[in-house]
Amino acid sequence: MSDVASSWLADQEPFDEETSQAQIEGLLAMLGSEPRRVLDLGCGLGRILLPLVEAGHEVVGLDREPVFLDQCRETLQSRSLEATLKEGNFFETWPEALGLFDSVLCLGNTFLMLWDVDDAVMFMQAVRTHLNPGGALVLDDLPHEYWTELTEGNWLSGISEDESSQMVWSSHDAVFAIRHGDEVDAADWSIGASDTPMRLWTSGALRLVARVAGLSGPHCQAESRLLVMPFAASSLTG
Repeated sequence: MSDVASSWLADQEPFDEETSQAQIEGLLAMLGSEPRRVLDLGCGLGRILLPLVEAGHEVVGLDREPVFLDQCRETLQSRSLEATLKEGNFFETWPEALGLFDSVLCLGNTFLMLWDVDDAVMFMQAVRTHLNPGGALVLDDLPHEYWTELTEGNWLSGISEDESSQMVWSSHDAVFAIRHGDEVDAADWSIGASDTPMRLWTSGALRLVARVAGLSGPHCQAESRLLVMPFAASSLTG
């Protein structure tokens, strides 16, 4: 594997500045000038949340790491901005009384952590219950960003040159894990109980999961490097 492949999955700096800015500009264009209600899942330090709040949108940020929420809260206060920040693992349970949103964001490679297809369906169903009609779930453009890297050999099973990271793949699915430091084991190439599985989603798999959950898409916004899954019109009648 390449050292770059591992660094792209960093929690708080998942993309280079160009990609990050393209996502922010794409979201601002999609939301428009009127204030919208947005749910930012895995908001972290506020990479996406802060510019949306600055643009006048009402944003609720969720994250499972209280230290990130504290730092995000401090940044908001330093800029005289307001947002609602909640702690929680939204892949497992959703906080009560969130209400409905015009957009639900799951960015920063967070969706890769939903490696189990059944869990992904349940997640998208939960998203749908929190979307206003006409609203949408927005993801990173995972297939276009990363499948090319895989086909070019950067995401193949292997150990990095400095032997600090190891990537292993499932033998029958697009599921992988990355090991670091003492976890690296050149004699073990199977995903085990101590590994953290992730899925490299394809466009087709995302489309199937979205339709089962009552969403449309995904619609690729190439320039903003986003995938948009609108509330499916057919779901309004059942």
